[in-house]
Amino acid sequence: MHSSPRELQQLLSEARSLELGSARQLQLLEEIRTRCPAFVPALLLASRAELWSQDDSGQTDAVFNQVERMLHDAVDASGRSPEALMGLARFMSVVRASPEAAEALYREASNRTLELLEESWSGLIEALGEQEKTDEATRIAGRARQLFPESKQLADAHSFAKLGPQSI
Repeated sequence: MHSSPRELQQLLSEARSLELGSARQLQLLEEIRTRCPAFVPALLLASRAELWSQDDSGQTDAVFNQVERMLHDAVDASGRSPEALMGLARFMSVVRASPEAAEALYREASNRTLELLEESWSGLIEALGEQEKTDEATRIAGRARQLFPESKQLADAHSFAKLGPQSI
Protein backbone atom coordinates (compact mmCIF):
# COMPACT_ATOMS: atom_id res chain seq x y z
CA MET A 1 0.00 0.00 0.00
CA HIS A 2 1.41 3.36 -1.03
CA SER A 3 0.70 6.30 1.22
CA SER A 4 0.77 9.93 0.20
CA PRO A 5 3.34 12.23 1.79
CA ARG A 6 0.48 13.94 3.63
CA GLU A 7 -0.72 10.63 5.09
CA LEU A 8 2.80 9.75 6.19
CA GLN A 9 3.22 13.16 7.83
CA GLN A 10 -0.10 12.77 9.65
CA LEU A 11 0.92 9.36 10.98
CA LEU A 12 4.32 10.72 11.97
CA SER A 13 2.69 13.65 13.75
CA GLU A 14 0.53 11.22 15.70
CA ALA A 15 3.59 9.12 16.56
CA ARG A 16 5.48 12.21 17.75
CA SER A 17 2.61 13.12 20.06
CA LEU A 18 2.93 9.81 21.90
CA GLU A 19 5.31 8.99 24.72
CA LEU A 20 8.75 8.17 23.35
CA GLY A 21 9.21 4.40 23.21
CA SER A 22 5.61 3.56 24.14
CA ALA A 23 4.08 0.43 22.68
CA ARG A 24 1.59 2.51 20.66
CA GLN A 25 4.32 4.74 19.27
CA LEU A 26 6.42 1.73 18.24
CA GLN A 27 3.38 0.14 16.59
CA LEU A 28 2.57 3.32 14.68
CA LEU A 29 6.18 3.78 13.57
CA GLU A 30 6.27 0.18 12.35
CA GLU A 31 3.13 0.88 10.32
CA ILE A 32 4.77 3.94 8.78
CA ARG A 33 7.94 1.99 7.96
CA THR A 34 5.84 -0.75 6.39
CA ARG A 35 4.07 1.79 4.19
CA CYS A 36 7.28 3.60 3.25
CA PRO A 37 10.56 1.99 4.35
CA ALA A 38 12.57 4.98 3.12
CA PHE A 39 10.64 7.67 5.04
CA VAL A 40 13.60 9.21 6.84
CA PRO A 41 11.77 11.11 9.61
CA ALA A 42 10.08 7.88 10.70
CA LEU A 43 13.37 5.98 10.63
CA LEU A 44 15.02 8.59 12.82
CA LEU A 45 12.16 8.69 15.31
CA ALA A 46 11.86 4.88 15.32
CA SER A 47 15.55 4.51 16.13
CA ARG A 48 15.17 6.78 19.18
CA ALA A 49 11.91 5.13 20.21
CA GLU A 50 13.47 1.65 20.06
CA LEU A 51 16.30 2.76 22.33
CA TRP A 52 13.91 4.38 24.81
CA SER A 53 11.53 1.42 24.83
CA GLN A 54 14.06 -0.91 26.43
CA ASP A 55 14.91 -1.13 30.12
CA ASP A 56 18.60 -0.58 30.73
CA SER A 57 18.93 -4.23 31.64
CA GLY A 58 16.93 -5.33 28.59
CA GLN A 59 18.94 -3.59 25.89
CA THR A 60 20.57 -6.23 23.83
CA ASP A 61 22.87 -6.31 20.86
CA ALA A 62 19.86 -7.27 18.73
CA VAL A 63 18.09 -4.01 19.61
CA PHE A 64 21.24 -1.99 19.01
CA ASN A 65 21.80 -3.73 15.67
CA GLN A 66 18.21 -3.01 14.63
CA VAL A 67 18.54 0.66 15.58
CA GLU A 68 21.85 0.94 13.76
CA ARG A 69 20.29 -0.59 10.63
CA MET A 70 17.45 1.95 10.79
CA LEU A 71 19.93 4.80 11.10
CA HIS A 72 22.02 3.54 8.18
CA ASP A 73 18.79 3.22 6.16
CA ALA A 74 17.90 6.80 7.07
CA VAL A 75 21.34 8.02 5.96
CA ASP A 76 21.06 6.14 2.67
CA ALA A 77 17.43 7.06 1.96
CA SER A 78 18.05 10.73 2.70
CA GLY A 79 21.02 11.03 0.39
CA ARG A 80 23.20 11.50 3.47
CA SER A 81 21.25 14.44 4.88
CA PRO A 82 22.81 16.29 7.82
CA GLU A 83 19.96 15.30 10.13
CA ALA A 84 20.33 11.59 9.34
CA LEU A 85 24.13 11.76 9.59
CA MET A 86 23.86 13.39 13.01
CA GLY A 87 21.45 10.71 14.21
CA LEU A 88 23.90 8.00 13.22
CA ALA A 89 26.82 9.97 14.67
CA ARG A 90 25.10 10.27 18.06
CA PHE A 91 24.38 6.55 18.04
CA MET A 92 27.99 5.70 17.15
CA SER A 93 29.27 8.00 19.89
CA VAL A 94 26.87 7.14 22.70
CA VAL A 95 25.81 3.54 22.06
CA ARG A 96 28.73 2.09 20.13
CA ALA A 97 31.37 4.16 21.97
CA SER A 98 33.07 4.89 18.67
CA PRO A 99 34.14 8.54 18.69
CA GLU A 100 36.21 8.03 15.53
CA ALA A 101 33.18 6.93 13.50
CA ALA A 102 31.10 9.68 15.11
CA GLU A 103 33.70 12.30 14.24
CA ALA A 104 33.65 11.39 10.54
CA LEU A 105 29.85 11.46 10.47
CA TYR A 106 29.68 14.78 12.34
CA ARG A 107 32.24 16.30 9.94
CA GLU A 108 30.21 15.19 6.94
CA ALA A 109 27.01 16.53 8.52
CA SER A 110 28.72 19.85 9.25
CA ASN A 111 30.03 20.20 5.70
CA ARG A 112 26.66 19.34 4.18
CA THR A 113 24.93 21.79 6.50
CA LEU A 114 27.32 24.57 5.50
CA GLU A 115 26.72 23.83 1.81
CA LEU A 116 22.98 24.02 2.41
CA LEU A 117 23.35 27.28 4.35
CA GLU A 118 25.44 28.85 1.58
CA GLU A 119 22.87 27.86 -1.03
CA SER A 120 19.98 29.01 1.15
CA TRP A 121 21.53 32.40 1.86
CA SER A 122 22.29 32.88 -1.84
CA GLY A 123 18.68 32.19 -2.72
CA LEU A 124 17.41 34.44 0.05
CA ILE A 125 19.64 37.32 -1.07
CA GLU A 126 18.36 36.93 -4.63
CA ALA A 127 14.72 36.76 -3.51
CA LEU A 128 15.12 39.85 -1.33
CA GLY A 129 16.84 41.68 -4.18
CA GLU A 130 13.98 40.85 -6.53
CA GLN A 131 11.60 42.42 -4.01
CA GLU A 132 13.88 45.45 -3.63
CA LYS A 133 14.43 44.68 0.04
CA THR A 134 18.02 45.79 -0.30
CA ASP A 135 18.64 46.66 3.35
CA GLU A 136 17.78 43.16 4.49
CA ALA A 137 19.60 41.59 1.53
CA THR A 138 22.68 43.67 2.33
CA ARG A 139 22.59 42.64 5.99
CA ILE A 140 22.31 38.94 5.11
CA ALA A 141 24.97 39.23 2.40
CA GLY A 142 27.39 40.73 4.91
CA ARG A 143 26.74 37.97 7.39
CA ALA A 144 27.07 35.32 4.70
CA ARG A 145 30.36 36.78 3.48
CA GLN A 146 31.80 36.46 7.00
CA LEU A 147 31.25 32.73 6.89
CA PHE A 148 31.88 32.19 3.17
CA PRO A 149 34.35 34.90 2.08
CA GLU A 150 35.34 33.15 -1.16
CA SER A 151 31.88 32.00 -2.25
CA LYS A 152 31.20 32.48 -5.94
CA GLN A 153 27.58 31.51 -5.32
CA LEU A 154 27.16 34.38 -2.84
CA ALA A 155 29.01 36.79 -5.13
CA ASP A 156 26.61 35.86 -7.94
CA ALA A 157 23.61 36.36 -5.64
CA HIS A 158 25.05 39.72 -4.58
CA SER A 159 25.33 40.79 -8.22
CA PHE A 160 21.88 39.46 -9.07
CA ALA A 161 20.33 41.42 -6.19
CA LYS A 162 22.17 44.55 -7.37
CA LEU A 163 23.58 45.27 -3.94
CA GLY A 164 26.15 47.96 -3.35
CA PRO A 165 29.78 47.32 -2.36
CA GLN A 166 29.08 47.94 1.35
CA SER A 167 27.72 44.39 1.74
CA ILE A 168 30.85 42.71 0.43
